[in-house]
Amino acid sequence: MGPRRMRVKSKVWIEAGGEVIAGDGKIHLLKLIETTGSIQNAAEEMGMSYRHAWGFLKKMEKRGKIKLVETQVGGREGGGAKLTAQGRDFLQRYAAFREGLDEFIEDKFQKAFS
Repeated sequence: MGPRRMRVKSKVWIEAGGEVIAGDGKIHLLKLIETTGSIQNAAEEMGMSYRHAWGFLKKMEKRGKIKLVETQVGGREGGGAKLTAQGRDFLQRYAAFREGLDEFIEDKFQKAFS
């Protein structure tokens, strides 16, 4: 039996003051809120409770000192949630930061271990 093939795995996130603001999972939550228009639906799609998703959002906003999501309670139009302009900007910046990062890490790994 030959040696096992090694692979590289990595996780990245943004911190402030040693506390996590966002990583791929939290960014995915924001994207789902934007597409579904609902924290509840986004949470369900990710397999988490509304309360858990709400906690993520509040921590992200507090730690990052940025308002990411606007909510609307019930009423004639029904409730919902959407990203603020700052929230959409944050998503775009994260996407720009994240673009090509996995490929870069894989390339560095292959050069070091091949």
